[in-house]
Amino acid sequence: MLIDQRGIMQIDLLDADLKFRFFREFDDIDALPPVIPLLLWRSCYYLGSPSNLSDGQIKFLSDRTLTEIKIVSISPESYRMWFRRQNIHDPNSINSVVPINPLTGETEQADIREVTDLYLSQAADQTRRINAIISVALQHRASDIHLEPTQSGLRIRCRIDGILRDIKTLPLEVSRKIIVALKVMCNMDIAESRRPQDGRIGKNYANNDTLDMGLDMRVSTLPCVGGEKIVIRLLPRENPFSNQLEGLGFTPRALNIYRHWLQQPQGLIIMTGPTGSGKTSTLYTSLQMLATERVNVVTVEDPVEYVLPNITQTQVHEPAGMTFASGLRAILRQDPDIVMVGEVRDPETAETVIRAALTGHLVLSTMHTNDAASAIPRLKDLGPDPGLISDALLGIVAQRLVRKICPFCSEPHTPSLSELQALHLDPKNTKLTGWRRGKGCDKCLGTGFLGREAVVELLDINDTVRQIIYEGNVTQMNRYLSEIEYDSFRVASIEKVTSGITTVEEVLRVLPRSALINKPPVLMPRSTASQSLQAISSPDQASPSNGSHLNQKTKA
Repeated sequence: MLIDQRGIMQIDLLDADLKFRFFREFDDIDALPPVIPLLLWRSCYYLGSPSNLSDGQIKFLSDRTLTEIKIVSISPESYRMWFRRQNIHDPNSINSVVPINPLTGETEQADIREVTDLYLSQAADQTRRINAIISVALQHRASDIHLEPTQSGLRIRCRIDGILRDIKTLPLEVSRKIIVALKVMCNMDIAESRRPQDGRIGKNYANNDTLDMGLDMRVSTLPCVGGEKIVIRLLPRENPFSNQLEGLGFTPRALNIYRHWLQQPQGLIIMTGPTGSGKTSTLYTSLQMLATERVNVVTVEDPVEYVLPNITQTQVHEPAGMTFASGLRAILRQDPDIVMVGEVRDPETAETVIRAALTGHLVLSTMHTNDAASAIPRLKDLGPDPGLISDALLGIVAQRLVRKICPFCSEPHTPSLSELQALHLDPKNTKLTGWRRGKGCDKCLGTGFLGREAVVELLDINDTVRQIIYEGNVTQMNRYLSEIEYDSFRVASIEKVTSGITTVEEVLRVLPRSALINKPPVLMPRSTASQSLQAISSPDQASPSNGSHLNQKTKA
């Protein structure tokens, strides 16, 4: 009844009193071999174990319990499941401690659905259920939790490494109760379900190193068919950033150029990319490197996601009149050396950022564009004079986050013809030996990917680019970039794929197809590049082969 022929144990049928009677005979339970008391019959303990116990271990157990000992073989998975149930955390608190494999002593990523069921089984009310869901999300490196009402119940999903994963669907009878309990926790109006609401929750949680870590949660509600959908953004308060730029994902050449920008006394550096592309992480890591005792670093953010040491951080509060533009004007009166503006989103902020970069400050900010070159026309559309933009800009960084191949289950991979064509690679001139692929394991939840890294496009503002910003247009900029060797998305993607960091499918998932168009780099001396720009800008002197038809169309 307790164990089938495959060694699978029926944990629910075990006797809790028998377990207590057996283990109370031992002072140090952790020193025991992996055993589970199954049955006590006629002064004989029948113990389940996934391991082969030695005669000495069996004699030790027999002497301490004053009984005969018989070992019954069980599967390792049954023992791991039983061990997790015995060591489940307190449902009244949040816990991000990654479970330990009792047989190997190593941390393991257990199946997220299995852990969720286990934690929820111990939750007696809605608050404990919410704590259980948050604990599971933290253990599996989730950044967001989605609670969506459906016809069958409350659907729970977590965003792990940028991908949403289904976790569980809770019954209909508790769906509304959990939504209401969550709104109460963040001081929302529980009587109002017809309009969106925003709130915050501050909690403490335990991890592998510390028992009292701070956790901020941004909570957003949205009325929808069937009730209200809630999304929780998880923001641990401890600073996860170091001053090491090497781990961000820059290629060696791009990293050298980026370091050169950060060492400049003044100028504007723009990070661009869609929401969730890692811009804030890159900015925070850069600020950590710059924040020494000799400089004054001030930021204005909406919101302040992480508190950084040695940096003055200010929060945007528009109802009180604290906008990006007004905050930046106030910062410039605080004797700053380095300024970080969360986002350039309006003409006033754009104008102030440009002026700050021209008056002796190193300014870092973000925008939302598809690639590095697109940030220039977006900035010009906001109103600053093109001449000021060309003088202020040091460079533009565009980035996306790709999942990295799991190091625990990666294996060599021979690229197919379609994969080479997707990156516009010639099989004869491409290295085919470093490609890898993850087959899926417990560590990566069966996905083959573990963690993320940035794919970076970097545009260095040289003299030719400054002239195009001042006199040219987007077409001329793209044409010039196609003629020079610069750190484009395609170059960075090819390097990461051929070195076994990520896969072609992952690159195609996050990058626009236009970024992977084959543009063979041509190294041009500065004099040649200037002549090319002059030919583009002077249609009367240009031949048909160097772009006069383009300028005739522009002139018309």
